[in-house]
Amino acid sequence: MSASHTQDPDLPERQPSTSAQWLRLLRVRHWIKNVLVAVPYLTAHAWSRPDAGWSLIWAWLAMSFVASATYVLNDLSDVAHDREHTAKRFRPLASGAIGVVPAVSAAAMLAAAGVLIAWSVGARFTVIIAIYAVVTTVYTRLAKKIALLDVMLLAGLWVLRLVAGAAAIQVQLSMWLLSFGAFLFLSLSLIKRAAELEAYHGPAERLLPGRGYARRDLPAILGFGTATATVSVLVLALFVDSTAAQHEYPHHERLWLLCLPMWFWLARLWLVTARGEMHHDPIEYSVKDRASWFSLGLLIVVWMSALVPW
Repeated sequence: MSASHTQDPDLPERQPSTSAQWLRLLRVRHWIKNVLVAVPYLTAHAWSRPDAGWSLIWAWLAMSFVASATYVLNDLSDVAHDREHTAKRFRPLASGAIGVVPAVSAAAMLAAAGVLIAWSVGARFTVIIAIYAVVTTVYTRLAKKIALLDVMLLAGLWVLRLVAGAAAIQVQLSMWLLSFGAFLFLSLSLIKRAAELEAYHGPAERLLPGRGYARRDLPAILGFGTATATVSVLVLALFVDSTAAQHEYPHHERLWLLCLPMWFWLARLWLVTARGEMHHDPIEYSVKDRASWFSLGLLIVVWMSALVPW
């Protein structure tokens, strides 16, 4: 007679590990965020350098591998809290679909591969990747439970992608791009927290599991987020009449039109968030949102029109 297996009633039912579960654990769909490393390539007009294109491809791959490793570590530290979350309890580690040992092994291999690829891109890029990993660890272990510091570090991780892209192709990062990105990414990070607060149905004064916010903080988060979104558009508008824009774009005045689709996209994200309809990740939401793709298309058309020398 075979012995029966008893499932811990406090744990989700264990499901078989599949390739889909691994893709979900490693957040492969989030690799699209690392396309940000290409932004300095575009703003510096470096497409005339074939070596820069190859460096960007390797930089994107290295950043994606290291990011996936940090996602696994983040999930490992959040297992207990994820099991209490209505949606996150179905994550591979929280649900038991993938064990801790295989997850840690995969994270270690990805991190090692990412560092090796980063070293082939350059020493400076490797240092930035290391800083990215350290900041992510600090966020995971400590800062994610501290209100406001958590979103500042999240925004910093986004900005580091821009810095990494500039380092990979060895160009100087524009302070205009850095300023615009800092406020933009801070707003997107605040959307994540606002969406979590909207989805939380516990007591208004009770902190969310693993977070430094309570539902009563939602009005303040909405205010901070819309303010930083507005400032990012303002920085973009001020750039139009800057010396840098006049030097790099034959029709720099057309860049002002970038403000319209950018404002529309950010305002739409915050409106959706305030309605309680936002996915916990604004980028994932945007990837599936037609209005966001329309805004991106307009941004590309306007940007290219400013480059046309007639």
